[in-house]
Amino acid sequence: MHSKDIAIIGAGPAGLIAAERLAQAGHRVTIHERMPSPARKFLLAGRGGLNLTHSEPLETFLPHYGAARDWLEPAVQVFPPQALRDWADGLGAESFIGTSGRVFPKAMKASPLLRACSKPAGAGPAGTTRAR
Repeated sequence: MHSKDIAIIGAGPAGLIAAERLAQAGHRVTIHERMPSPARKFLLAGRGGLNLTHSEPLETFLPHYGAARDWLEPAVQVFPPQALRDWADGLGAESFIGTSGRVFPKAMKASPLLRACSKPAGAGPAGTTRAR
């Protein structure tokens, strides 16, 4: 595979995960974020415990997306809830299933997961903030 220069627009969770996986695959990745720091909404969500996903089987998980299920299902099938848990665990941010079936990081906050995600092994992504 040839290494490519790839731009990711947005440093939210999806952009950070995409950048990390592409960098691990050997690509040169730059993340462009218009806010002054990455993952601002992610960090705010972490104040309430940071529900990462749900543990229920896909056949009961997918209907929660309602009308959006048709276009979201292919992406969820490629990166299902267990893959998200495996990814977080692989970064050292172990997760657990709460009594509600929701999945949380054991630290119960976003900042350790963000730090781990922002420092992928090998050639990590570069970043710019306040990009327009």
